[in-house]
Amino acid sequence: MKNLLPILALGLGLVTGYAAEASARDPIIIQHPPPRVPAVNVAPFLDAGCARSDDTLDCSASTTIKRFGCFGDTLHIDESLGGLAPRVAIAECNADARDGSAVGIVDLGCMLPQKRRYLLATGGGNFELIDTVAGFIDRFAPVTSQAEALGFAVALTTANPEYSIDINDGRDFLVDRIATTNIRRVRGGYRVRLFDMEVCGCGLHPTSAVDYFVPNSGRVRVADREQVYRFTAVVCID
Repeated sequence: MKNLLPILALGLGLVTGYAAEASARDPIIIQHPPPRVPAVNVAPFLDAGCARSDDTLDCSASTTIKRFGCFGDTLHIDESLGGLAPRVAIAECNADARDGSAVGIVDLGCMLPQKRRYLLATGGGNFELIDTVAGFIDRFAPVTSQAEALGFAVALTTANPEYSIDINDGRDFLVDRIATTNIRRVRGGYRVRLFDMEVCGCGLHPTSAVDYFVPNSGRVRVADREQVYRFTAVVCID
């Protein structure tokens, strides 16, 4: 799950009224193999003076990147985007949305709202900012592979892949069967299974399995949505 910070779990006694709704037994997990997606190229960002730590790039020392106004001078790497075509070095460069003027592809955050944007390396030490859905589609459509379909579904929504689901990690399951992230070729495009949590505030934060239809045009839409699990205790997400 990206951009989430559970900051407080309040007691189990607050959630006893929900127990009857949860699944009475452990669900069957339909495990799909992770798709083969090329690694995201981050070399141009490193060459521009950013420093990598896991899935983030600290660009506070890069005058080239700082002018794009990435929140906290930080870029985020999402390996789900490695299959986009044409191949390009790409990272999230999110904008501070607290004053309401920022433009972006997806709304993120709670008390610190942000807009998701993408920074692309265009060669020769130059970079391009994409901050609209139309701009993303113009740059990367048509969608012609499973790896591309995954990249579109992740980039243009708030949902994320889950390639494994642990039944013993503090979740109440609401269904008897759950399929992990998978991508299927269907008529006119691809069907991509991702997972989307209800964030912000205090609660059990249910997560839904969401099937997105990613047509060859790249205009992603929801095909099906079902709540599949939630926390067993109240959690506050800021």
